[in-house]
Amino acid sequence: MKYSTEELNQILKHFGCTTRDIKVYLKALSFGPGTIQQYAHSFHENRITVHSAIERLIEKKLMFESRKGKRRIVAAADPTIFQKMLQQEKNEIGNIEPSLAAAVQWLQGIKKIDASTPAVKFYEGITGLKHMLEESLEAKSEVLVFTYVDIFADLLNKKYLENYYERRAKLGIHTRLIFPNAEFGKQIYSRAESFNMKIKFLPGIARWNSGFFLWNDVLAIQSFTEGKVTCTIIQNEDIAHFFRNVIFPLCWEGSRELSRGQTAFRSD
Repeated sequence: MKYSTEELNQILKHFGCTTRDIKVYLKALSFGPGTIQQYAHSFHENRITVHSAIERLIEKKLMFESRKGKRRIVAAADPTIFQKMLQQEKNEIGNIEPSLAAAVQWLQGIKKIDASTPAVKFYEGITGLKHMLEESLEAKSEVLVFTYVDIFADLLNKKYLENYYERRAKLGIHTRLIFPNAEFGKQIYSRAESFNMKIKFLPGIARWNSGFFLWNDVLAIQSFTEGKVTCTIIQNEDIAHFFRNVIFPLCWEGSRELSRGQTAFRSD
């Protein structure tokens, strides 16, 4: 079976790889063992960029290193490593799942909440974005979203994001979303009713690398810059109220729905 680059990216991003990491791993797999200098020359990439990606891949056990004399040799791990990693993940989940609900209930009982002081959490990487999405499923009412959904979907994996939409809808959580005038957002727009969503689009061709989710008294702000993906979660009634009742409504009023058969807005 032949996979497209996009399909491979979606699969491998599950293992915490960035687009750059995946590109280097695939090239290393076809190139074979070599020095970082050889890789950089063969890939026509900056040595520092290649070195950074290789170090991340070694840390994830997707590449390994050895010595040949005084030279440091690196190589891609066998692709079966992904099956082993997935099985390990399943085993770990199976081990903790039976006792997790009781542990969470106990931890909630000792949690101290001071509504006057913002509680701030900071997540990094694709895993951090997924943590944020799971937390948003605790919404007691409407979720508000303003994000560059095409970039968000490419980072997470489109199927993963659609599965999240389905799970959120099954929980009866309604969502209003503001998207850019971009392709994946329009695909989701066609299925908005089944996802319990109402979507509007910003006219024009604006592009940005961030977004926010808002639920309960929680504001989650994301940055999508490659290699620096972050999510800052702020829990505070006043901040949430400001974004819910001032910022989002202003943006919502300035956005538009697509009319039947319409696929884009003019940039005027």
